[in-house]
Amino acid sequence: MDKNRLCYFLRSRYPKTFGIRKRLQRLKVKRLNRHFLSEQEIEECERDASKKEEVIAPYLSRWEKYLRPAVQEMEDILENAPSYKDRKDKNVLRTDMMYCRLAYGFIPSEYVGFELENKEPNERKEFVSDIDTNVFGYSVNDITQIQSVLDKGDSYRRFSEYFGRDALVVERKDDFTSFQTFVKKHSVFVKKAVFSSMGKGVELVDINLTGESEQGYFKKLIASGKWLLEERVYQHAEMAEYNSSSVNTIRCITLKTCHGIEIPYCFMRTGRNASFVDNGGSGGLLVGIDVSTGILNTDGLDEYNDIFKAHPDTGVVFKNRRIPAWNELIGFCKKAASRVKDIGYLSWDMAYTEKGWVVIEVNEVGQFIGPQIVMKRGIKAELMEYFARMDKVI
Repeated sequence: MDKNRLCYFLRSRYPKTFGIRKRLQRLKVKRLNRHFLSEQEIEECERDASKKEEVIAPYLSRWEKYLRPAVQEMEDILENAPSYKDRKDKNVLRTDMMYCRLAYGFIPSEYVGFELENKEPNERKEFVSDIDTNVFGYSVNDITQIQSVLDKGDSYRRFSEYFGRDALVVERKDDFTSFQTFVKKHSVFVKKAVFSSMGKGVELVDINLTGESEQGYFKKLIASGKWLLEERVYQHAEMAEYNSSSVNTIRCITLKTCHGIEIPYCFMRTGRNASFVDNGGSGGLLVGIDVSTGILNTDGLDEYNDIFKAHPDTGVVFKNRRIPAWNELIGFCKKAASRVKDIGYLSWDMAYTEKGWVVIEVNEVGQFIGPQIVMKRGIKAELMEYFARMDKVI
């Protein structure tokens, strides 16, 4: 059982008594904050950058398993990112990336996207890191309620009225009859692993091209876990102009505050030619949006922080284009978020179709990397202002 499945299994069985859940939630936040340098060590490194390698070395060894994903991501960046792959000072970069992880909680993709290499310590602290995001999320979202969003199958069941399409969760032999009915109606469908992110585990399937019988395909499917099957979404022609092979989506962040539902940040994601998904982590581009107008107000940026004034495959210029039916999108997300109990922070991935806006996916603790990358600035101070207006669960 992988980590996500194990967490889901344990948290879904937490006692319903609020006091006990609250203590468990505090423990989660405490665990998030345990892999950091001491304040004294951070101050020492900020006074003298040459101390970084010496200070972090013992922790890289002691916390090797915990830091392994960050190290793997770092090496991928140093090997493939155009602005880093030919650098001669990679060891210096490795030290600084790992220092930023241990001092501030930034993962390597944030280091690149936020251009932390060229920033002073006080500037780095203006950005919301991966750890900051998780602490924020687990401070305003009930840990047991999060489970109904973490699992894509459960998320569909909870938010099905907003999906605007057929979908089916399959995990047991008893689901075969429902599967047959579904594929008879939708021979081409989207298959999603229920515990996945950044477009991974998402596949467009044509049941007639699998080379297997329906029963054979179904048996292999459930043998590999729980899956969400969805009717394929066909986006509106206005959104397909950016890239037609992917469903280009809007990430809309909602915060439940004493002022009601507030939407501080939105951005667009568009895929590359022949890519079915639009996620930045899968090669897509991010573009900033003025929340008040729905107008694109930045160039496109990819996961390596390369800038594109126009889509590299379609030639569509990003800045000053307007997202269609923008007020409808804002109203949709505010209405949906207002109906969610005990979750104050959600990220909605929305697609515009001929029938209007539909939910592609709901994220329980979505990263704040997207808005900070496109806006080229940190948002920690303003996020803390929103935080002060929100109900806390710890």
